Amino acid sequence: MGLLDLFQPKPSVPTVSSILPGIAKQEIMCGRLPILNTDKIFLKSAEQCHYIDKAIYEKRKVNRRYVRRGNRYSMPGLFKGTRISAGGGHTDVVDNVQYEVIRGILYITNQRIIFVGATEGFDKRVSDLIAITPYINCIELQFSKVIYKLFVPDGNVANAALQQIRKTRR
Repeated sequence: MGLLDLFQPKPSVPTVSSILPGIAKQEIMCGRLPILNTDKIFLKSAEQCHYIDKAIYEKRKVNRRYVRRGNRYSMPGLFKGTRISAGGGHTDVVDNVQYEVIRGILYITNQRIIFVGATEGFDKRVSDLIAITPYINCIELQFSKVIYKLFVPDGNVANAALQQIRKTRR
């Protein structure tokens, strides 16, 4: 760590304000699923919305760059349009990881997990969910090879809602 690193701003964790009613939050934490009315998403038959809250989807993008290093030279060949090259070297792979922040609303129904964002969103079935990792202000949802990292006001509430939906589906 150098002297200039002291003046660099530290990356901050995004904070999200809640739009979930307090009564609905208490119901979820007590083990009961509230039924919330929404006109923003289209529900399928026998589908009920149990969780609505603001969320920030942090999408990870990896840009790969290939850097060629080594001693190499080339010279014109004997015939027109040909070249002779010789030497050795190696190629390094450089990964540039960037995170895109997408603000939106997270809906959890008894059949689907829906994120509606300004630029991007997703719609996944609850039965396809493999793993849930709750944090204080975040929840990570894993579907086969894809991990969605969502910053929510309280990750434990979203986790409790998904756990109760999983129990009722059995």
